Amino acid sequence: MSARKLKRALSADAADVELPAAAEDFGATIAQQLMSGQIGDVHAMSTHAFRERNPRDSFVERWQSAMSERPGLAKFEISNAGPIELQYIPGLEDIPQTQFVAFIEIVFGSPTVPLEDEKAFAVGVVLLIEDGLLRIGAIHAR
Repeated sequence: MSARKLKRALSADAADVELPAAAEDFGATIAQQLMSGQIGDVHAMSTHAFRERNPRDSFVERWQSAMSERPGLAKFEISNAGPIELQYIPGLEDIPQTQFVAFIEIVFGSPTVPLEDEKAFAVGVVLLIEDGLLRIGAIHAR
């Protein structure tokens, strides 16, 4: 699977990078929690710094709104958006590059908007290692 092109600081050979299995599993958990409305659980999967920058209540409200605008999401696909330089990601500028695990894209489909459609809801997630655990360092919808 290839990731949709997003504006970011990626290397030219991003499509050739294999997604670690743990990152794909973690992404699937994020997708399932978003689809089931467990937004607070997604917030809890983030880094300490992310939680400081994004208070739980406002995060939950923002993502509940984003998900409610897209009813009927029934499936998802995870792809590797490739390596990314953390210094270019707002809020991650001071995070050591060694903590980077993956930048994934989760595309959601519904009965009316298939996964392949350009209008499909997509979420980009930067995955980091913090205290030995896989965590969300940044998440954004497109």
